[in-house]
Amino acid sequence: CLNEEDRGLPAINLILPLLRRGIAVHHSGLLPIIKEVVEILFQEGLIKALFATETFAMGLNMPAKTVIFTAVRKWDGDGHRWMASGEYIQMSGRAGRRGKDERGICIIMIDEQMDMDTCKEMILGKPAPLVSTFRLSYYTLLNLMSRAEGQIDAEYVIANSFHQFQHDKALPEVEERVAKLEQEAASVDVAGQEMMADYHRLRLRIADLEKQMMMEILRPEHVLLFLTPGRLIKVRDGGDEWGWGVVINIVKKQSAGYGTQPSTILTSPRAGYYIVDTLLHCASGFSHEGPRPKPRPCPPGEKGEMHVVPLQMSLICAISALRVAVPGDLRPAEARQSVLMAVKELEKRFPDGLPKLDPVEDMKIDDPDFVKIVRQIEEEEHKLIGHPLFKSEQEVDCYSTFQKRAQLTMEAQRLKLKLRDSQLHRFREELRNRSRVLKRLGHINNENVVQLKGRAACFIDTADELLVTELMFNGLFNDLDYHQIVGLATCFLPIEKSNEQIHLKNELAWPLRKMQDTARRIAEVQRECKLDVDPEEYVQSFRPFLMDVMFCWSKGATFAEICEMTDIFEGSIIRVARRLDEFLNQLRVACQAIGDLDLEKKFEAGSESLRRGIIFANSLYL
Repeated sequence: CLNEEDRGLPAINLILPLLRRGIAVHHSGLLPIIKEVVEILFQEGLIKALFATETFAMGLNMPAKTVIFTAVRKWDGDGHRWMASGEYIQMSGRAGRRGKDERGICIIMIDEQMDMDTCKEMILGKPAPLVSTFRLSYYTLLNLMSRAEGQIDAEYVIANSFHQFQHDKALPEVEERVAKLEQEAASVDVAGQEMMADYHRLRLRIADLEKQMMMEILRPEHVLLFLTPGRLIKVRDGGDEWGWGVVINIVKKQSAGYGTQPSTILTSPRAGYYIVDTLLHCASGFSHEGPRPKPRPCPPGEKGEMHVVPLQMSLICAISALRVAVPGDLRPAEARQSVLMAVKELEKRFPDGLPKLDPVEDMKIDDPDFVKIVRQIEEEEHKLIGHPLFKSEQEVDCYSTFQKRAQLTMEAQRLKLKLRDSQLHRFREELRNRSRVLKRLGHINNENVVQLKGRAACFIDTADELLVTELMFNGLFNDLDYHQIVGLATCFLPIEKSNEQIHLKNELAWPLRKMQDTARRIAEVQRECKLDVDPEEYVQSFRPFLMDVMFCWSKGATFAEICEMTDIFEGSIIRVARRLDEFLNQLRVACQAIGDLDLEKKFEAGSESLRRGIIFANSLYL
């Protein structure tokens, strides 16, 4: 099945001694032929201990006497989370071989704190619901338009989709929820409602103005000079109020342009984002809501612990004029606790709140629009201080009651809007916006009739059809030989991240730059047509991690040689190569449809250059 050259690959030499001893490993990064050998040996009962990912464990024909979970938290591509109930039940259900074992044994190794509710949910919980992920794509629209001879028939598809069915089915539950919320809001008794509403509006207005002010203050050219170690900053993460923390360090996350995207505390930042290491008063233990564990603010009255937490600069909601001394070594808990005592002492000394940096006087921000916002905040605060409810005995009780009623009313209004604003209406808006993009890029005319460029895009569903067709028609592919085309085409496919720096030869670097420039222009067109597209994120979604690898394979390099060029698993390289062959065939068919025979021959030659060796070795199941 394999030639002599491929039989000496490190991956094969590593697994063979284990297989002889009845031990095996199975995961998606392995060579396909190794995975098939492991599966066949396991079914024959020749593997006694198998270390596998859940893909293998989900297999119906792969029962075992004992199933062992070495951990109950798993990586899902974004972060670590607790295993879902459906995943646990399916995998643990593999324990026990029919006709051989009276019972199956399932062992869970728990090496971290797990509360009882999480454990019950995992073992006894309901399976995940089936939810439609239907979305409009340019490929779908163009094919519908071409089949309807210029008449957009997408609305019929949307109206009869499973997505719309699920939305319509949920409407009675939403109506019941609205009635319950309105009844609950009406039962909340608020004395002096008009006065409280006026007070509530003032506070909301100030909060909105302060948000605008902080957006300008937190620009790096204004704030970096002041975020020195020891500076007191106030932190807010959504609904979590952290109070005052102490700056320890600030780091700019430099990027090669292919990082993960940010969301909140303890996540990886986007390229060029600043991360502020801040000493914060945290509750004991972590919050496991979301994809990964996060620290929680310490509730009032609890002792808590001081920890250095990396956070995005955008979470800073105030900067104090005060600084505190920071110990040189923060590893001992006593050192961190001493900083907390210093902060508490300052809060006692300034009962009306710690003094803040004046953005105009201290930070020297003199932009006229910004100064106007600062003056508006001062005016609104003056009105707030003069309000009868400000710092009165009724303020806390009345305001919290009014806020509860306002939240209930807002939630009811949001659900009513959801009832009125059907998914069909939202899809219609997206349909109009995407149609504008297609017209701007020349895929359809003003009568929605598919043009030559659109006909080519109708054949491409493996990659981004807009960018691919744009490169076909702007002549970039014509300027490349088929080896360069193979290298560039890998950027369009989903590829796992590599930790290695990318150093491309000029024969690959200049096509990549031209492709990125074209991608940026397409993203700008989509944004101008009111689609939610970030140009930089769009450009970075085309990853060049395997450009040089597939380029060398196309030119005749051995599989062992290309494996040395990257840290990506061998199985992942083969998976990309096979998908690349499929993509090049789609491009060939698209060229055939528009009559570009020269380009068709290039894509066909590129596809042929891939089909050799272990990458396209026959399956053992055939």
